[in-house]
Amino acid sequence: MQKNIEKQLEQFVRGQIAGIKRIQITNGTMYLLLDKPGDCDFVHKEIRTFYKENINPEGGVNMYAVGDEFAFDFVEGDKDNYVGETDESPAFPSYTDEPLDSIADTIMNLEADAKEGK
Repeated sequence: MQKNIEKQLEQFVRGQIAGIKRIQITNGTMYLLLDKPGDCDFVHKEIRTFYKENINPEGGVNMYAVGDEFAFDFVEGDKDNYVGETDESPAFPSYTDEPLDSIADTIMNLEADAKEGK
């Protein structure tokens, strides 16, 4: 990621989002330590909105928990793992038509198979 983009992102986070204990950008990934980890979805939405409106309208922002920090990767829009409400999607999109108990059964069967060495 270009240094001027990193600087824009860092200035935005420092100036517009409260509750950031630490910010570091390494190899294009922004790492944040939050005062309240439960605010991560709000922070993700704010960073994503800023990125799309000011830097790359076709881009997106992926968020991952990494220990006690959150990592934000800046990606092409079709690679975005954002789950919040957007203009194109409802607040909680469904990624599967399967009921959750069916998914849980599948996971338990896979775990049992793995233990048996299948």
